[in-house]
Amino acid sequence: MQTITVSSKIIDQIITRLDKLTNEVKVIKTRLFEEEPPYGSDEWWEWSDKKALKSIKEGKGSVIHNKKELEKWAAKTLLKLE
Repeated sequence: MQTITVSSKIIDQIITRLDKLTNEVKVIKTRLFEEEPPYGSDEWWEWSDKKALKSIKEGKGSVIHNKKELEKWAAKTLLKLE
């Protein structure tokens, strides 16, 4: 058995990527097993609103009070996408 030494920075990057992949797989599974109404229809808007409200209640939303907070949030969010 071999032992490989890896820096904590690399481990953090691996964990971050795994978290992103896990979330993407959840989204894909949800879309596969949940029937989404045709995009843009009244049913779709109703479905989308319910889904958004549920997400907000689960604490997945962001509260932005002013332009400075918006800029901070955008900078942080855009860094996550890289």
